[in-house]
Amino acid sequence: MSILRISLKQVYDAIARAGSVIRSPIPMLMSEWADNNFYLSAESSGIEGRWQCYPYQVAILNWMGSDDIRTLTWRKSARTGYTKCLLICFGYNATHRKRSQLIYQPTDSDAKDFVRDEIDPTLRDVAIVREQLRCDPETKSPYNTHEKKAFKGCILDIKGGKSGRNYRRMTKDLVMYDELDGFAKDIDGEGSPTSLGDKRTDASPFPKSLRGSTPREKETSQIEQSLREADMVFERYLPCPHCGVMQKLQWKNIVFEKNEPETAKYACDANGCVIDYSEYPDMDAGGQWQTANGDYYDEEQDLFFDSAGEIISPPRHIGVILWGAYSYNKTWSDGVYDFLTARKEQKKGDLTKLKSWTNLYLGESYEEKGERIEQKWEDRLEDYDTRNAIPNGIVFINAGVDVQGGKNARIEGEIVGWGIGEESWSLDYFTIKGQPEQQHVWDHLEEKLTQIFTREDGVVLRIGGACIDSGYLADEVFKFTAPRRRRNIYASKGKAQSVGPIAGVPGWQGSKGKIRALQIPINTGDAKEIIYTRLEDIDKPGPGYCHFPAHYDDTYFMGLTAEEKRTKYVKGVQRKEWVVISKRRNEPLDCRVYATASLRHCNPRLPILAARLKKQPAVPEKKTQTNSNTISSRKKSRPSRRRGGFVNGWK
Repeated sequence: MSILRISLKQVYDAIARAGSVIRSPIPMLMSEWADNNFYLSAESSGIEGRWQCYPYQVAILNWMGSDDIRTLTWRKSARTGYTKCLLICFGYNATHRKRSQLIYQPTDSDAKDFVRDEIDPTLRDVAIVREQLRCDPETKSPYNTHEKKAFKGCILDIKGGKSGRNYRRMTKDLVMYDELDGFAKDIDGEGSPTSLGDKRTDASPFPKSLRGSTPREKETSQIEQSLREADMVFERYLPCPHCGVMQKLQWKNIVFEKNEPETAKYACDANGCVIDYSEYPDMDAGGQWQTANGDYYDEEQDLFFDSAGEIISPPRHIGVILWGAYSYNKTWSDGVYDFLTARKEQKKGDLTKLKSWTNLYLGESYEEKGERIEQKWEDRLEDYDTRNAIPNGIVFINAGVDVQGGKNARIEGEIVGWGIGEESWSLDYFTIKGQPEQQHVWDHLEEKLTQIFTREDGVVLRIGGACIDSGYLADEVFKFTAPRRRRNIYASKGKAQSVGPIAGVPGWQGSKGKIRALQIPINTGDAKEIIYTRLEDIDKPGPGYCHFPAHYDDTYFMGLTAEEKRTKYVKGVQRKEWVVISKRRNEPLDCRVYATASLRHCNPRLPILAARLKKQPAVPEKKTQTNSNTISSRKKSRPSRRRGGFVNGWK
């Protein structure tokens, strides 16, 4: 009987011990925890002292601490408090939730600086966090290193996000990314930083991913991409202090006298009421986080509502947008002053300050507006036959071909007819779907390059040359072009920064034991310059004019004008670069570049060729009978000598 009592007592003791382990304090919102416990350290804050949430920060902190929200993406400007919110989140989860965490900085050096400047002062000055550390924060210990902080019941790791090894062998509940746009987009060829880092939370019952950054380049911004993936995106709406209309702050509504930033005011978007920056704190106190369609968050109830006032479930992935006009640490006048300074530098040709102002104050990614073509193409569309009755102005035909791999593998190409003065007619733009390793794809291309075209006057023309890009699967391109060199079909390779002629001197490519072929280097920068000049400046048929058939649509022309020329600064030196405009495919432009290079390499004497073809009979007479006189004359006639040159070779 005593044995049974001992066994029951042991069970009760075990249950009691287990209960003491899992017992947690009364649930507290993260914003409440911050106001009760967090402290602003002198080393990392403009003002030292106890933390007090700004009104706009309350909801963000609560979302950071919500188990219902799995991912939070914050596109921010500088001086809005993201870093301090990360520190609060770390302290809240280390003490209130006992959850293991991982903070990523863009590089290892950034991670060390973050620990020295932010984490260590927090451990020293925030008592509740210091008490949970497993050693004295001032002493060296395996529990307190630059990369790891061990607490009672959980661990914090701080890593640089540059190396793939920093994303392995860890199990976490929460992963935080600071300045996400500073990370490489692909970590050691293994994937994006968020996909690798979030994998560390797969085993957690409450996984969380926090992502924040000031955006950088529009084409490569990871915070923009993450924001697009959010289920709901919230912005801060404030009441006008004069008419009461709720509105989000917008840069276009900040008004000021010319070159006088100190006169900056805000013009109410609804009624034009003039608002002073001193009125902003009261506006923020009465503000609300809303989506574009009117859904909103109620901070007092910690609940989400739709535009009709009905309670809705929290989003799994929430997005937040906040820019510099909402900052308590940078006035509207400060923002205007920085803008005017950036504009002065822009007029001198330096865009760096304007880019920084866009990123750091507007909290927006920067998209440089380079030299691009924006026009309607209806005037260039013509109703001409692209095969059986092509215009008589065409005297030479060639092609430019681009080879693409990946999931949407294909070969794209354009067949172009050329006239005097390099006047051009697009005859066909084609796409051959399939992996370029497969022979049937190249067989289809051969069919395209052996087409026969007939002019309106009956003159028959064949394709007299082609350049095929060998930037992808060069061996396959060499295999195709090598035996077709006599038809002026060559491999090519673009050289964006090269100087010299559009089509350089061909060189042999291919190693021993493999097919060797001639490859033409192409000065793509100058080729694009010529193409864009013709499209934009030459608006009447004649030398340089570009004709297009009526069935071409906007997709083709978006691709033909898919790049713009931008000013870049490399080690302080200004240079121009061609850059693909966001979300456009540039294969039509590439194909026209290759066709232009093929023309320059073949170098047909277009005026002489035009005159010769004009004299050529449209349909040669068929002689069905012969007599002795004609036979005799043939025997006496001297055999004609075959003339060399590419003109006779392609006819």
